[in-house]
Amino acid sequence: MSTTSTTTAATATSTGTRTPAWRRAHLVGLTAVTAYATGVGWQAQLVSYPLFRAVPAEDFLAYHAQYNRAIPLVVIAPGFLCFVACTAFPWTRPAGVSRRLAAVVAAGGLAALVSTVAWAIPRHDRLDRIGQDAATIDSLLDANLLRSLVLTVSTAGLLVATTRMTRSIR
Repeated sequence: MSTTSTTTAATATSTGTRTPAWRRAHLVGLTAVTAYATGVGWQAQLVSYPLFRAVPAEDFLAYHAQYNRAIPLVVIAPGFLCFVACTAFPWTRPAGVSRRLAAVVAAGGLAALVSTVAWAIPRHDRLDRIGQDAATIDSLLDANLLRSLVLTVSTAGLLVATTRMTRSIR
């Protein structure tokens, strides 16, 4: 096997440990999907959810149903992929990524998952049942703020890890 092929298959870290290429690719992919989910979260926090209040009450149920139909591929699928992949990161991290950083990313993924399943989804379900309700929208904003903040922390950690990894293989 040539030197180039060996470098492509595994890269040595500063500790001399070899990192398989799939772990590096996973880190880069996880960083991208987490940054995407973070951006979606902040967009919802600053734009989509506040605009729920601007919809006339008599039109809200139809609006929210249309919103729900529009988000599976652009919000739900990448979001849950991010939450699960972040939670699994301690077991998939490249050798050069500290256990502490991996734990922070995992905690962010788990917190985002729990805030989504236990808090945000029930608020959306309530809006589907009762229509526009200021207290429910406020609670949805609180759930989303928590999710956006923990994903921001995870994204920052993953960007640091990706930058370090990229510098180490140059």
